[in-house]
Amino acid sequence: MSSELKILLVDDDKIMLFLHEMFLKKTGVLCETVLCYNGQEALDFLDTQQSTQTTFLVLLDINMPVMNGWEFLSSIRDRPHLPPVHIVMVSSATEQSERERAFSFTHVIDYQAKPLTIDSCKKIIGAEQVRGFFDDIVFD
Repeated sequence: MSSELKILLVDDDKIMLFLHEMFLKKTGVLCETVLCYNGQEALDFLDTQQSTQTTFLVLLDINMPVMNGWEFLSSIRDRPHLPPVHIVMVSSATEQSERERAFSFTHVIDYQAKPLTIDSCKKIIGAEQVRGFFDDIVFD
């Protein structure tokens, strides 16, 4: 497993970014967090990452200007050079068809309703793909 985890919060709503970052911290997550306001910003950031020692956990909104979540997912699928990326879709869309579409992308490990809560943050960091980065967090 890579030695470092960075979290990208991708949402065009600054209040959601603030809330999600706060809930992650309240859950005990102390990783470096990068805020992006659309999928293109997140993609541009990932394209600059050369370290093979870093894994990225991306909390991705679907409906955003410039590049939405679906376009972001399609774009990273075409970039095998990227470091490991695990994506949690965070959306107000609760339809089963949206969930199924999200899980059709191999990078997607979870789908959570907006806004995140402490409980949903605990579920995210308990996901098999990233759990090892959070061994020091005690779940009650």
